[in-house]
Amino acid sequence: MLGTAAYSAATVPSTAHAANTVRRAFQSYTFNSVSYLPSNHFIVCGRFHIAVSTKAMSHSETLAASELHHQSSASGNKQALISLSDKKDLTLLGNGLQELGYTIVSTGGTASALENAGVSVTKVEQLTCFPEMLDGRVKTLHPNIHGGILARRDQKHHMEALNKHGIGMFDVVVVNLYPFYDKVTSAGGIAFDDGIENIDIGGPAMIRAAAKNHKDVLVVVDSQDYPALLEFLKGGQDDQQFRRKLAWKAFEHVASYDSAVSEWLWKQTAGDKFPPNMTVPLSLKSSLRYGENPHQKAAFYVDKSLSEVNAGGIATAVQHHGKEMSYNNYLDADAAWNCVSEFRNPTCVIVKHTNPCGVASRDDILEAYRLAVKADPVSAFGGIVAFNIEVDETLAKEIREFRSPTDGETRMFYEIVVAPKYTEKGLEVLRGKSKTLRILEAKKNEKGKLSLRQVGGGWLAQDSDDLTPEDIQFDVVSEKKPQDSELRDAEFAWLCVKHVKSNAIVIAKDNCMLGMGSGQPNRLESLRIALKKAGDDVKGAALASDAFFPFAWKDAVEEACESGVGVIAEPGGSIRDGDAVDCCNKYGVSLLFTNGREGKKKSEMETGKVVVEKVRGKSTVTRSFSKYPLKLIFPRKVGPSETDAVWIYTLTYGGGIVSGDSISVEFTIGDGCTAVLTTQSSTKVYKSLGSKSSDQVLEARIGSGALFVVIPDPVTCFSTARYSQKQVFRVVSDSSLVIVDWFTSGRHASGEKWDFELYRSTNHIFVEGNQPVFLDTVVLEQDSPVSIAERMHDYQVIAMVIIYGPKLKHVQDQVQENVKRLMSQQLHIPSSAKTNSDPAFIASCSVFGPKGMGVVIRIASTTTESVYKFLHHQLAGMQPLLGVSPYS
Repeated sequence: MLGTAAYSAATVPSTAHAANTVRRAFQSYTFNSVSYLPSNHFIVCGRFHIAVSTKAMSHSETLAASELHHQSSASGNKQALISLSDKKDLTLLGNGLQELGYTIVSTGGTASALENAGVSVTKVEQLTCFPEMLDGRVKTLHPNIHGGILARRDQKHHMEALNKHGIGMFDVVVVNLYPFYDKVTSAGGIAFDDGIENIDIGGPAMIRAAAKNHKDVLVVVDSQDYPALLEFLKGGQDDQQFRRKLAWKAFEHVASYDSAVSEWLWKQTAGDKFPPNMTVPLSLKSSLRYGENPHQKAAFYVDKSLSEVNAGGIATAVQHHGKEMSYNNYLDADAAWNCVSEFRNPTCVIVKHTNPCGVASRDDILEAYRLAVKADPVSAFGGIVAFNIEVDETLAKEIREFRSPTDGETRMFYEIVVAPKYTEKGLEVLRGKSKTLRILEAKKNEKGKLSLRQVGGGWLAQDSDDLTPEDIQFDVVSEKKPQDSELRDAEFAWLCVKHVKSNAIVIAKDNCMLGMGSGQPNRLESLRIALKKAGDDVKGAALASDAFFPFAWKDAVEEACESGVGVIAEPGGSIRDGDAVDCCNKYGVSLLFTNGREGKKKSEMETGKVVVEKVRGKSTVTRSFSKYPLKLIFPRKVGPSETDAVWIYTLTYGGGIVSGDSISVEFTIGDGCTAVLTTQSSTKVYKSLGSKSSDQVLEARIGSGALFVVIPDPVTCFSTARYSQKQVFRVVSDSSLVIVDWFTSGRHASGEKWDFELYRSTNHIFVEGNQPVFLDTVVLEQDSPVSIAERMHDYQVIAMVIIYGPKLKHVQDQVQENVKRLMSQQLHIPSSAKTNSDPAFIASCSVFGPKGMGVVIRIASTTTESVYKFLHHQLAGMQPLLGVSPYS
């Protein structure tokens, strides 16, 4: 906000000879910028005459101000430095300081505002002998300013230094900063360059300097502290606790400001949701009577992160009525609001101890409210009731007068009512229910937030759980398919169960929660609690579980089926999923797995990560992890020791993946590094269960001058298997990349057959962020009009090879020539030697990308051996880069 650089103003040299000598020395240099300025003259600063330009002050005015600065400080007169973006109550402050005898030094717009209010001001450039420059970037970063702030009064040599250089002291520093926070969160957004210009430099420097020297300098960053400051100065006392509190507030102010800049820059630069370091600015909203238990002290803070601006939530809710919120009130209100906000139709949610005990959706919100209470009236009493629509007078009267279904007499009592808005009459009625009833008006949480949770010594961070039934695929894995009404019930139950504490079971029917079980050490107990609550209404209802059932027979699945539920929805993923399917088939119950596209327990969770960076000039794996069903192996060395290449082997446990297995692995290949990803055998995909698919996802970022080589053995799909693979590579202009993607059908006694259900392989390459240069998807599905076997004829192997980037130009040229010659030879086979069958091996080659940076080769073959041979021959030119030839 403030800043300047030059030499300090002091005593004019005593001899004209010395002055003229220095003047001639400076005049001998060429200052190109001077010729463009409106007025060029010499300002005498200290022992030097410096050529500058200024409109606002004469030579004599500058000297006078410099002398006054030093003399007023030396004579015991107090000085205050004021520089503000937010000029709230500035007149009060300026007049108050002036009445107390303070000389006020100020900058730019602050000085003008003070002058307009009739307050005498010395402009900062009169002390620095240097004008504001670089569009205001440089104003106060100068010894005449910071020396006067940082000098310790109890240190003799500090005082001698000030006297020697003619620098006066500041006793009060009042500064606030450029409105960066408001600018970057404005509705219209802000351009990157404008955001940069709103980053304050001089202001934080002065605040930190004054806060560091708070023993001698009072620092103020908040206009609310002006009255306390003036009272303190009037008292003439020296309360160090007051000074320390102001200093703490100053450092906190700067820290919060810097965290906003850091958050904004990270989003502009990297885009990753989880930065390597993170600061969360919190602002105290209220002190609470006690914490979770009466003996615990507590407070409530609002998250001031940029991502939380106008993002909704209970923290920013308006309280219209009632007692102050407690620690547990906030937890329960948050749980209720998050749950009710999930539903599109008019919905009521009642929460007790953060668990929804009643949920119902109806076009008639009064009916929804009654049904939500009826689900568990005992738990609902004393709970939190939430609505996702406006509370009008009619609904408010129902809330006020409704009697508990347990006895038909007792009025329902609630701690909190929360809704998106209220009519005036609705508020009036609710205020009449109880003096203590807390009435909150909240805005729906925005999606995409970062969810933080504290553990001892650290924090867990994750994406907020924003999934809705529309985001997931309910895969039918049982013989009985659900009716449309049953599927809707399952979706409703699933939406409820995501807000219940695990182990969680919800039973629902006709958009109404009938019963739930939560927080039990085993899923069977949660099921029994939910069944007890649902009673006879369980017949034909939907049951949702937040995790898979580890057992089925004589356990939760069979008990649920015997109770009469019509459909069960669960994520799946147990090694005994087959038992759950068989059990549901026996009882004629529909079973749905929710881990298709996405589920609450995401099957696509990362199972591996590798980071390769340069260490002492060598490509080195610096970070890695893997978990079931993936295993990563890093051999010490492959090829000659002088070769700079990291080899990474991937294995799947048991040599293959089965229905529902999902692998997600992320690679980061640092600048100048070389890495090779390969397998030790074919990845086998075994039979599918219902319509479940086995999925593999690979994402890689390849740095400048780096090479990433992906050369696996083929994927082998066996009978009825469903397999989906997606590989995304993000490169820069000089990255290099090799991808081999190939698959074959499983072997049988009668030969190889294309009898799997689905194979999908997607390969995407993006340059410089999100600019696509290669987008490719191969899909073979048995449900197509023509079977896979008919489409593939006699070919048993399909392969694709991508060679991209400047390091591989010689390999590209050689491969293109070889493929051209190979196909030319096949086209010129003598007619006497031709047969009615297709060629045993065919290949095509084409160029893609900017300036033909990439080559793609597509292959069809009757045997895997011929493809291995082809790959070994064509990629042999990479041996010097990798240490060994691929597929050797």
